[in-house]
Amino acid sequence: MSKDYSDKSDQELWQLAKVADDSRAFAELHRRYSFKLYKLAVHKTGNDDVSEDLVQDLFVALWLNRANISIEKGLNLYLFSALKNRVISHFRKQTSQATVSLDELNMETLVSQSADLVHEWMQVQEVQALYDRELENLPEKSRHVFEMSRSGIPNKEIARELAITEKTVEFHISKCLRILRIKFGYVVNVLIVFCFLHLYLSVN
Repeated sequence: MSKDYSDKSDQELWQLAKVADDSRAFAELHRRYSFKLYKLAVHKTGNDDVSEDLVQDLFVALWLNRANISIEKGLNLYLFSALKNRVISHFRKQTSQATVSLDELNMETLVSQSADLVHEWMQVQEVQALYDRELENLPEKSRHVFEMSRSGIPNKEIARELAITEKTVEFHISKCLRILRIKFGYVVNVLIVFCFLHLYLSVN
């Protein structure tokens, strides 16, 4: 890959990725900047995992929205500026009310809090349809692991049943969450909680 594209400028690579949907050109851009962006994110956040997620989300968003993104100045300036905005957003979320995990709430609390929030955003049927549609668009293997996890099966059991490692299970779950966050942003947490509730209430 690098032999074919290492001699091209950032702008040339970006045009290939944007206009010709050239994934190898985009991969070369990722190779050039991902670690530099990661180091900046670590410096700003002090957290390796958060930094990795911020950089990964940035490149996923860049690829998915490439047709609508216009980069007039240098690509490096765009990337570092975009990362700084994501770091700022991360800290804003940290200072806002923390999202409580499913495991930390009983079912009655989940129903009373999550249902109110969801109904303010969209009708029940629309939320379910939207969530289901985006789940179907996820990579098959990752989606299967993700759905098993969200049905309450422990990672260790998923790994045993699918004959994969727990690290691989965690990778697939994180991959799905990253993709869904690109689609929905913070709303993905509400969708996951709500659809879990919808499934729970429909079988009880």
